[in-house]
This record gives sequence, structure tokens and C-alpha cells, in this order.
Amino acid sequence: MRQPESLGDYLLQHMNLTRDFGAGSLSVEQIADVTLIATAHSAGYAATSHLVSLLAALPVPSDEPHDFWFQLWQASGTPVLMPVNIKHQVLRALDGDGAGLADQLMTAVADMDPKQRTTAATVIGRHLADSAGLPPLEGPGLGELWLHDSEITAWRLLHADRSRTTWQTQTAFRDGWKSV
Repeated sequence: MRQPESLGDYLLQHMNLTRDFGAGSLSVEQIADVTLIATAHSAGYAATSHLVSLLAALPVPSDEPHDFWFQLWQASGTPVLMPVNIKHQVLRALDGDGAGLADQLMTAVADMDPKQRTTAATVIGRHLADSAGLPPLEGPGLGELWLHDSEITAWRLLHADRSRTTWQTQTAFRDGWKSV
């Protein structure tokens, strides 16, 4: 996965605004442009933040041989969910780039057959009910909500990451709709 441009890099490239540029020197038009750029990037940042918060609802990896993550691996049948395999992408997501983590989570969930998904959802749901004081739902219900939320969030993040556009494509999109 490619490292997406940061907002600061984007502002430098497209508006020639360095990271230490004083905001008091901006015109109203430049402020509007910064706002537009920040808004365009917000979906990806919001999805990354939500994906990280979903992971934060699960236990922090431990050295115990049969911890939550081991149980999840056994239930799901995919080693992609082992902490050592997602560590790099989790750390990148904590720095604002969640595309790699989203891709790994979507792959892991997509690779599960229905029985593995139900078993993984049960492991996740049991932990969520025990640790967060959430009411347990029948069977894998709570864990299934977590899996579904992580899939939808990962899709949103990947869609936001892949749908970044340029000023030219935005203008063409707007002009195309104006001409209808």
C-alpha cells in the first residue's frame, strides 16, 4: 500500500504553504482552500480513527501463550490477525495511515468461511461483553457487530484512500454535473 500524502504535504505541494507558515498571512481564499482540502481528507482520517478504536476495544497483545489473539487466530483460521502480523499496520494507522490495516482486516475477514466467522465472532463478543460490561448477545451477536463494523470501516477507509482526486478531476466532476 502506498503511504498517502499528509495534509501538510498536500498543502505544501498544491498551495506552497510550509508547515511553519503563519496562519495570519493567509487570505480568505487560501483559508477556504485549506478547509476544502482538510474536508476532502477527513473521511480517510475519520475511518482510520474508528478502525483504531475498534482494535482498542480488543485486548492489548500479551506474552501469554493462549491469550485472546491466539484464540482469535484459532477461531478465524487466519494468521493475518496475529499481532505480529498486523503490528506494522496498526502502528501506521496510529500515525494516520490506516489503509494497510484496513486491507489486512478486510482480507482476514473475507478469508473466513461462515463457521470460522461465527467462531471468531464468538471469541470477540465474549471479550467485549466481559471487558466493557456490554450485555452479551446470543451466540456471536456482539462479535458479529464488531466484525461487521470493522469491515464497513475498512471499506470506507480504502474507498477514501483510493478515491483521492486532483483539483482537475474535482472540477471535471463538478462541471459534468452542472451540464446535466
